[in-house]
Amino acid sequence: MKKAHAIKSGILLLILFLLNVSIFAQSKAKEAKTFSDKIFYGGSIGLLFGTVTRVDILPQVGIWIIPQCAIGVGGRYTFRKENYSIIGSESKPFKAHIWGVSGFTQIMPFRDLDKAFHIGIHGGPIFQGEWEGLYLDKGLVNPSLSENNGKGWVHLVLAGVGYRFPLGDKAALNLLAMWNLVDSRYSPYSSNPMLRISISF
Repeated sequence: MKKAHAIKSGILLLILFLLNVSIFAQSKAKEAKTFSDKIFYGGSIGLLFGTVTRVDILPQVGIWIIPQCAIGVGGRYTFRKENYSIIGSESKPFKAHIWGVSGFTQIMPFRDLDKAFHIGIHGGPIFQGEWEGLYLDKGLVNPSLSENNGKGWVHLVLAGVGYRFPLGDKAALNLLAMWNLVDSRYSPYSSNPMLRISISF
């Protein structure tokens, strides 16, 4: 009996939560009056200097299909230089140019926490899933491998969570921690998770 009551209470709470999200979505939908209001552009630039030199340029464009969910596409150019020390040979630098394309989905349950809960905190959490296809020279990305498969595509799946800080009506600063879910020996990502900072407008 208690179990059935707990299940009914849980279902009721879930329905109330979904109704709240639906009402919030409708109010936000009224604010996006034109198609251009739903489109956003942006991306990020990454720089790393030291033993590993790396330059990343990642432009993106997307559309909010509903106020809480966006889809989009992106591009990538990466220059990477690293000193490898292979047993039996001298240490020498390896340079790689990486080109890529991506498709992503962004879910933002609450576009503005203050409007939803009146807590004085603006912006909201972001959940992102991403597919990335990278065209690279596999031998240069991982020269320690005995075989060299030459240039080709590497497919990766990334998932992340973060926060969107509003900077204006459309502009925002996005802070994401992204995890590479594919264990590929040709992946150019050396750490997991990866911190990604981007701007959208």
